[in-house]
Amino acid sequence: MLELLLLKAIVSIAIVVGLSIAAERSGPRLAGLLIGLPLGAGMVVIFTGYELGPDFAAAAAVHMVPGFLTTLVFIYIYGAIAARQNRGGLAAVILPSIGAHIGYGLAAWSLSQFQLALVVAVPLMAIGVVIGHRAMASLPDNPITARVTFGWKVLAFRAGMATVVIIIITSIAGQVGPQWTGILTAYPITLLPLILVLHITYTGAEVAAVLKHVPFAMGSVTSFCLAIVFTVPAFGLGIGILLSYVAAAAYLLSFSVISRKFRTK
Repeated sequence: MLELLLLKAIVSIAIVVGLSIAAERSGPRLAGLLIGLPLGAGMVVIFTGYELGPDFAAAAAVHMVPGFLTTLVFIYIYGAIAARQNRGGLAAVILPSIGAHIGYGLAAWSLSQFQLALVVAVPLMAIGVVIGHRAMASLPDNPITARVTFGWKVLAFRAGMATVVIIIITSIAGQVGPQWTGILTAYPITLLPLILVLHITYTGAEVAAVLKHVPFAMGSVTSFCLAIVFTVPAFGLGIGILLSYVAAAAYLLSFSVISRKFRTK
């Protein structure tokens, strides 16, 4: 048990720190795409699959697909409030955080009232992505230019927050079942610490610039979850997860190429 908790902590630390560095050193578009990788979802699938079995992980992945609609609600509310305030610092994160969590909670509760099959969940998620993208199109597109060097205390905060959430979700998965595990996985596990640190350090406009590029990147986690549903029961947890990450990477690569072509026209 102690070894598993330590593994969860190490993986979470590596992911959060890597994302933070990538967001600072790249433009907002690339940072948003990186955030769209199935990082938190991947960790939940890995650990629940190991502890509760591949069938449980695959069943939870079915509910992750519509569950990520709650992520879109979260980032839209946070980005909209942050952009309107356009302030940085600790006090600036309070109102966007409260609003985003209220929106996420209401969306999560609403989804829990339905058992959505993939044939319904996938088109619903696609519609949500398009709506989310259009809703956030008017947000600022300010890149992070004046970089700040973060100390170990900030890194510890990011990693610690993500680790706690991962441990909580994977620890209660057996009690709440696949549906709520899938819905809770959509909580911005690795995204929220990154948002908070960036917002405290920079301004709301710069945070909104990163968040506005997240919706289309959500196709990556959707591809990942769909692949988990079919590959884990067929090939086992290890190979299934590997193939699912390939599917997620293929989506991001395809999206990047297609969007670049549209921008050049």
